[in-house]
Amino acid sequence: MRRIVMGKQFQKFCACTAFLALCGGFTTAAAADSAGEVYEINPVTVTASRYDKRDLDVPASTQVMTQEQLRQTGAVNMQKALAFLDGVVYHQMGPGGAALSSMTSDLSIRGVNDGTLVLVNGTPINWRGLYNLEDIPVSNVERVEVVRGGGAVLYGSQAIGGVVNIITRKKLPNEVSAGIGNKGQQNYSVSANAGKLSVAYNYNKWGDIGFISSTLTPASSSADKEMKQHFRNSEKNDFLLTYQVNDKIDFLYNHDDSWNNWSYTFGKNYGNLDGQARYSRLYDRQKDFAQMNFRDGKGISGRVFYNRNTLDTKGWDYYSSAGAAYSSAQLSRNKEVNTDYGYDVQKVWQGEMQTFLLGTSYDKEKFHKKDYYALTSSDYSRNNFSVFGQWDRALTAQDRLILSGRETWTTGAAGDKNYTNFSGQAQYLHQLNENQTVYASAGRSFAMPSFSNMYSTGSSGNVIGDPNLKPKVGTHYEMGWKMDQGKVQYRAALFIERIKDDITFSKDTKSGQYYAINQDFKNAGVELGVTVSQDNGWAWHYGLTYNDPKAKYNGQKSGTKIYWDRMFGRWIMNGGVSYHKDKWTTAFNASYLADRVLCPSSAHSFDIKPYLITSMSIQYSPDASSDIQLSIDNVLDREDNLNHASGTYYSTPFNYMLSYRYKF
Repeated sequence: MRRIVMGKQFQKFCACTAFLALCGGFTTAAAADSAGEVYEINPVTVTASRYDKRDLDVPASTQVMTQEQLRQTGAVNMQKALAFLDGVVYHQMGPGGAALSSMTSDLSIRGVNDGTLVLVNGTPINWRGLYNLEDIPVSNVERVEVVRGGGAVLYGSQAIGGVVNIITRKKLPNEVSAGIGNKGQQNYSVSANAGKLSVAYNYNKWGDIGFISSTLTPASSSADKEMKQHFRNSEKNDFLLTYQVNDKIDFLYNHDDSWNNWSYTFGKNYGNLDGQARYSRLYDRQKDFAQMNFRDGKGISGRVFYNRNTLDTKGWDYYSSAGAAYSSAQLSRNKEVNTDYGYDVQKVWQGEMQTFLLGTSYDKEKFHKKDYYALTSSDYSRNNFSVFGQWDRALTAQDRLILSGRETWTTGAAGDKNYTNFSGQAQYLHQLNENQTVYASAGRSFAMPSFSNMYSTGSSGNVIGDPNLKPKVGTHYEMGWKMDQGKVQYRAALFIERIKDDITFSKDTKSGQYYAINQDFKNAGVELGVTVSQDNGWAWHYGLTYNDPKAKYNGQKSGTKIYWDRMFGRWIMNGGVSYHKDKWTTAFNASYLADRVLCPSSAHSFDIKPYLITSMSIQYSPDASSDIQLSIDNVLDREDNLNHASGTYYSTPFNYMLSYRYKF
């Protein structure tokens, strides 16, 4: 009891301290000195067009987060930091965005599930449609550029909902940091630069959080049986090396080793089994990512990459799903390896009135899975080729037309399950004046089914795949307005999304087994955003999205829904505010999802309370070489469900970390 009381007292202390730090600048007569534009005004982006362009001249809905803004979320990894992006629905499994096997924490853009393509310096890092942003330390990132809406014309398969491009720091700072907090949190990092070479190491740890999920929901009956997930602990080790050969060639190598320890436990209505672990699992994931980027200064640029993700699942089974005890614990182990390597090259010709872009890419995709208990293994691979181009033409001094296209085809797939697709996009931009533009866009996107979607066997409780799954095909329409007025940036967009044969999972009501199936998806909405960076130390951003995502399954398994059913929530509101004065910097961020539903695979969606994600950071810099930061997550200590399908995955209770950083 005493620990609980002290915890509440500490929360009140943190809230009061944050408020005083935020408002304390008004107690002195001295003018505030700004630390710089945390929210970047008039940014230059590369992701939306694949070459440098002023954001105001980009006919798409975009957002940029700077390194300082990422740091001010208080997050130590990119999964938590990007939870505050405009129009993003956040989904969390474990603390700090930890994954549960291949059930990863993710970001859904414009209501599209499994449609976000994540890039590192322009190279996709998705493995079979998934990504692990929680393994990328914020300290290694220079900036993030986000393009909402289908981006498959320029970036290929998987970019059907949007693109998140994480741009790493080419020259790492000389610094060390150490942080410790409640819930067993620890974070240590060191980075160093020696001319062209930079290296960094980051270690992160969480302790025992207790039960953080339940199969029961507000729609469950009192007689329904409950299973729960117990998060026991986790560790992450991340190593990064960069080498700048010259201004035309640079290398990056990243190795990440992380593991999470979970147990699946009986809950209510299991009698004397309540609290007993049905099985335990250690999910050990290792990733290797290598990249060589090159540019010749005359319009040719590209990259060669290698990406390998290994998920090794080990543990023991103690009871059957019915609750019958095994005579002795049964060892369970399976290993999955996803490998991608290839290249992406483009040439840009820029003239006074028009710009041409022509490029090609190749990706060798491999999938290996081995079940050590069932003594089975599977191997699949395919070659993915594409040719893409863009023509950007000035029609008048105020009007531009942009036409883009990509041809994609595959070879070498098992059972001749090869695909071919042409996706096109047309964009129009009108400049109202020097600081104001309007645009319209229409395009198509494409995403291939992953090997896991096609060939999973259902062993160890996995989804049963379907080799006859159809590729996703999306149609996207958007109209927008952008205005930069001094240090204020305004953005607005109307959008319509349609996806034919989206891929999801459905539970057969007769067998209780999950199957991969195709579904149809639609959404329409409006996005509004305002960004302000003032000279008096204040900076803030807020965004509002109203949309209505819905899906209709077109599979034939029993229990599938052949009617349009709601997904996620209609209202997404997020914002952040920061204040800098003298040696103090304080920031607060929040994201709110309202009018929301849970959408089970075999039952009608039902209402659930909104979630409110909050974070706060308070930083004190006694001198130019050091700073102390208090980071607080879930400031209001809410118990929110951060799942969106069925069951419950709770937000991590109020937690904090106090860290010290020294720059040398």
